[in-house]
Amino acid sequence: MTFWDAGELIAAIHALGIPHPPGTPLYVAIAHVWADALGGTVGFARATNLLSATSTALAGAATAWLVARASGARHGGWIGLLAALSAGTMMSAWSNATETEVYAVAVLHAVGMLVAAAIAGEGTTARHERWTLLTAYLIALAPAVHLSALVAAPAAIVLAAHGPASAERRARWLFDRTLTLAGATIASAGVGRMQWTLLALGIVVAAVGAIVCAGRRAIGRVASLASMIVLAASALLVMLVRARLDPSINQGNPATLATLADVVARRQYAVAPLFPRSAPVWLQVANVFQYVDWQAAMSWGSGVMTSPLRVLATIAWLGIGVAGWRAMRRDAPTLATALGTLAIGGTFGVAAYLNLKAGASLGWGLLPDDAPHEARERDYFFVLGFWAWGCFAGAGAAALARRFRAPMPMALVALALPLMGNWRSADRSREPESNAARQFAHALLNATPVGAVLFLDGDNDSYPIWYLQEVEGERRDVFPVTVPLLPADWYPAEIARRSGLRWNDDPVTGARTRSEQRAALIAAAAHRGGRTVAASPALRLRERSLLGTDWVLRGPVYVAQGSGLDARLSASIDTGAAERWLAGRRRWAADARSRSGDDVARIMMSLLDCPRLVDGSSRSKEQLDSLELKCNLR
Repeated sequence: MTFWDAGELIAAIHALGIPHPPGTPLYVAIAHVWADALGGTVGFARATNLLSATSTALAGAATAWLVARASGARHGGWIGLLAALSAGTMMSAWSNATETEVYAVAVLHAVGMLVAAAIAGEGTTARHERWTLLTAYLIALAPAVHLSALVAAPAAIVLAAHGPASAERRARWLFDRTLTLAGATIASAGVGRMQWTLLALGIVVAAVGAIVCAGRRAIGRVASLASMIVLAASALLVMLVRARLDPSINQGNPATLATLADVVARRQYAVAPLFPRSAPVWLQVANVFQYVDWQAAMSWGSGVMTSPLRVLATIAWLGIGVAGWRAMRRDAPTLATALGTLAIGGTFGVAAYLNLKAGASLGWGLLPDDAPHEARERDYFFVLGFWAWGCFAGAGAAALARRFRAPMPMALVALALPLMGNWRSADRSREPESNAARQFAHALLNATPVGAVLFLDGDNDSYPIWYLQEVEGERRDVFPVTVPLLPADWYPAEIARRSGLRWNDDPVTGARTRSEQRAALIAAAAHRGGRTVAASPALRLRERSLLGTDWVLRGPVYVAQGSGLDARLSASIDTGAAERWLAGRRRWAADARSRSGDDVARIMMSLLDCPRLVDGSSRSKEQLDSLELKCNLR
């Protein structure tokens, strides 16, 4: 189990529940069946990880088939193999393949969409029209898997509507198919955003395409197309059914059609519109280039910070990709156009559409100090663009082998670059990072008093605990409360429903946000009910001061000794608990930064060293101040 979303997703898969919006119900259902079948043999978390690995492998196999079929008989197999291996070793794709995340399955879904479209584009018979309808269905299915798969829809339209894959450069466009698939894309986006005008527009556009295609059989074709779109969208109703049974993971509680629409549209997060831009355009473009720099040789830098060697590797990989694009334009022009559309749309198009805030590691010192930043790096949003460029790079390696009259197997040497450049960053098997999330959750749960209400800071201390409680059944007596979720009305209602605590939504002196206000009220209700109130070391001092008084650090968890507000900027340390906790425990090395670009494991695990404050006498003032601030002691 990794930090960020994996713990929540594994728990949701186990409970057949609803993870954070948009809920991804088809992914959860598939993973639930998969993990139930394999979990008894390899363990539940390993089974869900294996789904990501298998999905990426299948996406690679389908990509190899797609490229080989378009590239011709002589070297097509080698070109397809090189393209698939290169795409799969791009850092973002490789990273998604080795943890429980929806994006690996979304990549497989997107590649399946391209395969169906490529077969449809080989002719205009009734058989090929059925493949066109299948492509439309896969496009419409995207919101139930993950809307990111829709990034591949423009490339699918190119493959299906631009004539056969072996057509000449000036192959004619099939106008009816363009309309049909464009309409399905618009309708799918309408479902994903829960914008009914967009959905209606998509159905109208798709219907016009069907009418142009079918002539006298137009009514039947329109009915078939509409039925497929409705069938695909109906997968979202799984969340409606499950929410009414209140599974342990039930984010958004979509138990009514209105709340279901809120979850699917991600309204809880106040999705950014296209304008105004959430960050300067130049910085959003720079963020794309930062993630490009991670793809071929992530391990050759210092985490998110690049190096001359990594820049040279990136330039070399981009150059090989350009050679592959040129070769593919000559040998398979339609596929080259489709993959080029995916590469541009999956990077700069995604950046324009998502309108993300400044990247987690970009803009510091250039933007105002209060400028918002993303909570984490978002390179996974761009994975389909990098997948397409990986295909070009693989084709480029084959083109270079042909140019220098080398045996085609020699082109595999080019893959040594991403293999060597990304291996250490993609490898999740090394201790202590490999088990950090589970260790962190285990430490917090076992340091928390029996029956306590444990207040948590966010994804990285909440989701691993959800996993341990749901999947492994550990310390279910502890009731976790994730403070950043409290502004959403469904979450306090869930806490009241499951804990039995009751409170009025009254103002709280000193609370500046709704999350602080509601956290203080829930803590007061817990005190009244005789339950201990505890807090994660990641929770900020200001938030903790509203939850109780006379805080004591017992092991890695803060425990309140009394109710009310505590404005004092300090907490005491239980020396005996600290000594027991630290006995035999090795410190997480302060300089052991992750090569993956995400230092969350180091940051979270260092919080478990907070009890080391008891040996402050042996530390310098600077070291002591740093540790106290990191642990939110004062």
